[in-house]
Amino acid sequence: MNKKITEGWARISLRSKLTALSVAIIGILLVVSSTGTLSVVKTYLQQNTDSILMSTAGTLADEDPTQVALRITARQLDLPRLPSDYFISFLNADGSELIYIVSSAQTKATKPNLTRFTLDAVLRTRGLPFEVDSKGVPVAGLVNGKGWRMVAVPTTNYRGSLVVALPTDANNALLDQYRAIGASFGFLLLIISALSIWLTITSALRPLKEVERTASAVSAGDITQRLPERPGKTEVARINTALNSMLDSIELAFGQRGKALEQMRRFVSDASHELRTPLASVRGYAELYRMGALSKKQDLTDAMERIESEAVRMTELVENLLVLARLDEKAEISKAKTDLVSMVLEAGKDISLHSGIKVSATDLDGKAIKTFTANVDTGAMRQVLINLLTNAARFSTKGKPVVAAFGVVDKKTVIEVRDQGSGIPANLRDKVFERFYRADNSRNRETGGSGLGLSIVKAIVERHDGTITVNETPGGGATFRVELP
Repeated sequence: MNKKITEGWARISLRSKLTALSVAIIGILLVVSSTGTLSVVKTYLQQNTDSILMSTAGTLADEDPTQVALRITARQLDLPRLPSDYFISFLNADGSELIYIVSSAQTKATKPNLTRFTLDAVLRTRGLPFEVDSKGVPVAGLVNGKGWRMVAVPTTNYRGSLVVALPTDANNALLDQYRAIGASFGFLLLIISALSIWLTITSALRPLKEVERTASAVSAGDITQRLPERPGKTEVARINTALNSMLDSIELAFGQRGKALEQMRRFVSDASHELRTPLASVRGYAELYRMGALSKKQDLTDAMERIESEAVRMTELVENLLVLARLDEKAEISKAKTDLVSMVLEAGKDISLHSGIKVSATDLDGKAIKTFTANVDTGAMRQVLINLLTNAARFSTKGKPVVAAFGVVDKKTVIEVRDQGSGIPANLRDKVFERFYRADNSRNRETGGSGLGLSIVKAIVERHDGTITVNETPGGGATFRVELP
């Protein structure tokens, strides 16, 4: 049963729940308020009636019963202002009625039952107001408002008692009328409140429709959808801002994911192509040897040299791929004060030996320097310099030197590797750092390299929180500029 109630409650809309809960609270408050007000009014009416009864009883207790009616008629008695339906009775000690007086305004005289009011019974009331039903039995509450509110006190001129009574019909009728009016206005107020709350909640929840619409569009594949920006710091404004930020992150993640997938496809394609060529060469020479086509010693020597060359190329490619994989892991780097000029000169010796290109170290203005220190990862920065110098030597014009320039600009360490080759077109300068990319997009090996060197350089520089750009060298050529914090 509880489960069904819970499931039923869960199926009710939030707007209906909030409206029902709000109306219920207002209804409870109205009932509590009406009950309290009714209690106050009832207490006030009762106290007013009791005050009149006690004052009248105190005045008439000392009067002669046979003269009271005449004196009241002649206005010789100064009595409190009694309502028009009062009843006054003088009783003997045994409770029998000696004389009674009713209001002249009553068209039909009504009397309370006083047969039980002996002198002893009157004394037990101690002169305090009380209520009796139509049979004269004291009660705590009246049924249908029928009864009397009275005060009974002993008289002083003879052995008997005096009873002053007022019917409770008038007060009860007034309270019933108040209840009816209160219930009517309360019901009307509940209807108005329910309608107002429903409209207010509908207006307040309208932004959720926008959220639903946007979510539906996003789930359908349109991740460019956004919620309207709202002013202020309201709940809706904060939700819209948070959801828009989340959608921005999702769109960025999807974009990066798509870019990563495209890079992966291109990476696999290029890597397969890069490995296919040396593997085909190795396999071809191996088949020639198996078929006995390499009978001459010179042919066999040439074949072994080609196999070794292709194996070295594959080894370099695999090692570069492993370096990139390690850089992608974003592991912490260890920085230390390092002399970059000595690295350049050391690498320059090997480059000059193999290519005949001279490498020199200068400051940014072109003046030769012997030392320049920077706080970098020594091994990683050595690889950066070697890759940049090797790349510059590969594309530099014969007889033209490669220059590594160092300096500090705006509190940043600047490293420039300048060649005097054919340069790189402006529209291709961002692409040269992509894996396996070549400016001419060719697959020949005239210039050598695997297309991974500059990708490794960029990854290392970014690990140092730096940037690398390509500019044109004055007079022709390319300048790779590294800026480190």
